[in-house]
Amino acid sequence: MKDNKSSLKHRTFKLFTWNKRYGHWPWFRRYEFVFLSLLALVALGFLLPSPGTPRGPLSLLLIILYLVLFLIWAGLILTDEEKPNWIKAIAATLILIVFGWLFYRYSGAQWDKLGYAFFNWKVLSEVGSYGSTVTGWTELFQGLLITLEIAIFSAIFGTLLGLFLAVMRSLKDPILNAFIIFWVDFFRAMPIIVLMMIIYYALPYLNITLSSTLSGILALSLNSSAYISEIFRAGIESIHHNQVEAARSLGLTTMQTMRLVILPQAIRVVMPPLTSNYVAMLKDTAICSSIAIMELLKTAITLQAWKANPTPLVAATIVYLIILLPLARISTIMENRMKARGITRTVRRQPRAA
Repeated sequence: MKDNKSSLKHRTFKLFTWNKRYGHWPWFRRYEFVFLSLLALVALGFLLPSPGTPRGPLSLLLIILYLVLFLIWAGLILTDEEKPNWIKAIAATLILIVFGWLFYRYSGAQWDKLGYAFFNWKVLSEVGSYGSTVTGWTELFQGLLITLEIAIFSAIFGTLLGLFLAVMRSLKDPILNAFIIFWVDFFRAMPIIVLMMIIYYALPYLNITLSSTLSGILALSLNSSAYISEIFRAGIESIHHNQVEAARSLGLTTMQTMRLVILPQAIRVVMPPLTSNYVAMLKDTAICSSIAIMELLKTAITLQAWKANPTPLVAATIVYLIILLPLARISTIMENRMKARGITRTVRRQPRAA
């Protein structure tokens, strides 16, 4: 409430300053001009040449002039400090809409053929791949469940193993650290697809036979544990050593200090990069198709080959975006909150003025 009042006072002061300096509020900044000019631009859009008519130099000039006028209108809003953010957001959105509308009308693209090739959803409503009795949508959903299963178990095992390696490395034992460093460097350098091939095809010769799903989970867990170990190590090292000394002075053991003092603070620090690593891991599940796992992407590729239409790949891409975009936004939000908390704590710890 106080922020709204202070913002209103600030705008009133700026308006008074502008009036005092220039004598009046500029006509091109007034809301009447903004909305009336928008209506004029909308009406002018109906007067543009129709898409089917031959386009000569005059028609091209009218289209360019219309686009320039609209950009000037949007620029007046976006550069006005007194306009609220929601009006600026509308202006920015209208720029994208106008560009898309002009491209749709005058690009000459074959939209019907594009829709049939890449957005033919009837293909997925039919019976799926060879030998299947369910629709393509059902097969994609089953592939999505396998993808989520592999990603979730890989994230759990990779996080536990990476945390264990980071805690062991914090003990500063030279021999143990040498082994952990070799582990981390080896699995970060090893391509995931090669690691999957070794686990799925080579281990049976050693009398160790794993299913394709277990092989994919194991490969992703080993690969991600190397990255997660480094993430946790950075978080542990970010904790000030004074807190460790204070915990030791209270009689806490090394593991109690790690469990009660260091890890609760380190986990808050590592959550943003850890979430980004989970996003990358979910995309890496597509590599499991190399060992005959019918995950989401493999299912889409099979449907594409059976239907001779890339629409299943587009559907799989949309599913990936629906899942990954919120995760990416969560990672950004968590990172911003961690920065804000760090600034707040720094301000609180500053000594008061005498």
